[in-house]
Amino acid sequence: MRMMQWTRAGFCAALLLSGGVAFAEGSSPPPQTENAYATSDREFLASALRVNQVELTLGRMAAERGSTPDVKAMGAKMVQKHTELGGQLTDQARRLGVSAAPALSPEQQGTVDRLASLSGSAFDKSFKETIDAGHVRELAMYRDEASHTVDPGLRDLAQRRVATLEQTVAQASQVPKAKPKNDW
Repeated sequence: MRMMQWTRAGFCAALLLSGGVAFAEGSSPPPQTENAYATSDREFLASALRVNQVELTLGRMAAERGSTPDVKAMGAKMVQKHTELGGQLTDQARRLGVSAAPALSPEQQGTVDRLASLSGSAFDKSFKETIDAGHVRELAMYRDEASHTVDPGLRDLAQRRVATLEQTVAQASQVPKAKPKNDW
């Protein structure tokens, strides 16, 4: 009986030591799911910071250049909301070791440049269309993150953003389209 216990103990010790030697020799430990999620969370944060920067930039543009009070007000509200969101994202990014100021993608910079080249009602129309489509994409991005992140702080932020974006997208879809006037 004692011999069997010593054999088991020796076998367990050998397994532990062999794993320790392999790790010490520089071989990498087996991949961990949590590390994969952490990488995904960092990638999400970098993307979310870029999206937020685009919306903040477009909001400022609308507040300054909108040709109607509605567009100017929408721009001002976006600046306020995305400044708040930017602070929350930056806090999460700092905590997870993500650069707080990632550069815009070429597509995002192209969107900013395209809207910057417009004025008057063309700007207003393109701004609204761009923001509405962007909110739909942003909602999908935050839903995905909320469904798989393991970080409780990031999950909470993503879930709150999903709720906000669901309301925003629903409101945008309820806005009646302008009907042509009958001048006769």
